[in-house]
Amino acid sequence: MRINSTFTKLTIILGSLCAISACQSTIEGVGDAMGNLTGKSIHNSFDGKYISQPQVAEYKQREDEFSGTEGVISYSGKDIPKQQIRQSHVVHSPRLKKYLDGILDNLMAQWDGSPVNVQIQVVHSQSFAPYADSFGMISIPIGTLNNVESEDELAILIAHEVSHILMRHHERDAVVQDNKENVNMLASAIVMANVAKDTSFVKQGKSRTLEYNPSEQGSDNISKAMVYNAVIQTVSDSVWNTAWKRTQEDEADLLGFDLAIAAGYSPRAHSHVLERLENFQGKQEGMLSAFWEKQQEALTGAFKAGDLGGISQQFNAFLVEGLSTSLSTAADYFQKRHMAPDVREENIKSYALRVYRDEVRRKVDRQKWNEVKEVPEVATVLSSYRVAFEASNALSAGDIDTAMSLARESQTSITKNHPYMRELMYNIRMAKGDSIRAMQNLDLIERWQDASPSLVEIRIERLMKQQKFEDALAAIESAENTFGNESLFILQKSIALSNTGNNEEALSTLDKCEKYDEFKLSCQSLRERIT
Repeated sequence: MRINSTFTKLTIILGSLCAISACQSTIEGVGDAMGNLTGKSIHNSFDGKYISQPQVAEYKQREDEFSGTEGVISYSGKDIPKQQIRQSHVVHSPRLKKYLDGILDNLMAQWDGSPVNVQIQVVHSQSFAPYADSFGMISIPIGTLNNVESEDELAILIAHEVSHILMRHHERDAVVQDNKENVNMLASAIVMANVAKDTSFVKQGKSRTLEYNPSEQGSDNISKAMVYNAVIQTVSDSVWNTAWKRTQEDEADLLGFDLAIAAGYSPRAHSHVLERLENFQGKQEGMLSAFWEKQQEALTGAFKAGDLGGISQQFNAFLVEGLSTSLSTAADYFQKRHMAPDVREENIKSYALRVYRDEVRRKVDRQKWNEVKEVPEVATVLSSYRVAFEASNALSAGDIDTAMSLARESQTSITKNHPYMRELMYNIRMAKGDSIRAMQNLDLIERWQDASPSLVEIRIERLMKQQKFEDALAAIESAENTFGNESLFILQKSIALSNTGNNEEALSTLDKCEKYDEFKLSCQSLRERIT
């Protein structure tokens, strides 16, 4: 028996309205959060080095899940909240990772408090600003590495993010992650709607099982939703992950500066970093605007195609108003708040002259970073991703031929099977209408643990469409371990389990599914109808 159309619509509408409510709350919270970013600078409120102040000392002794040196919490098996999972692909480059680890170790050696778990990774984003998650992972966009000119600059940037972790800013301000939910929840609603739409209940003796037969349209809807979700998250991460209050930014600037100078880096690098940040910000707003439009188009189109026209108008109204509010707030944030480089430079320069008068003459050393950039592996990775990003821009502009030419140029022997490179070729082939060759690119990916959730979503959807439910379950379990989260693909997992004859486990999974607000109604209805 096929899922009743009216029942499905009602279920998704209720779930979606919940998402809208959460998203609207988030949108309103953005304005409040940004309004709190202003305030008096703390740079002249103390004597001596900031790292020696009493307000810093309270963070030096800690016994919690961050303490110790056994590895970052993000990979400890803890259930990471969905909105805090990385959205970018990880860039695999052992030589580059080793170099950045060396900088991080040098900085952490200057911290005279309890050892703290911090790790670093390179992500495929072309943004400039690195960011730290609440589980001790610092993400360095490859765009940062393509723009800095010295190790001193990298140290300043990394030290700033380390300081957010050391000062426990994530504990004090949840707005960082709340502001990302509007995009994630909408994309999840589309996936849920299309998966449920293509799932039937089949009676087998006295029991019923869930039979999943995805339609071409449903698969296309899911692919669009997840691809555009990945794009907007990649661009907006540098906004939401740095949306700290003014005081928190000042604290990270000061402590990061102390750590970097103690580690032997040049104070002058701070002004160089801010100059590059100012240059990048001018481009960021336009990129965000373009991708918001892409996201709106994909989401509303997918809802209509998913036979949910009754609420598509409401969603469209929300997107127009809500996302415009987000963009406007982000623009205001760029122009007036903590990312104003001239204000930050003036404050740090004053602090440096007061506390580090002898060190201000220390020159920026460009040699070390230049030597690393000339290592064949690193040079190839940096160049390849830069060209791939140009290909992505060409594709966004509708120039498919140029995109294909650049994408092929970006595929070196080192990077050709990286998730981002294969996703790029997937998107280009899909734009050409060649879905078969598009899907073949997924088979070439060598390290799925580096892939973004949206690309993993496409992989799982493909396996389920091919009725390869055992393979789909293996992919889902791998993703659960990689992202430290069981909710991402829990609906698909229950359907795959049912299709492999594991009805008891499918029911148990649906019971778990009900604990997640965005999936509760759909999973509850499936569980009740299968029993």
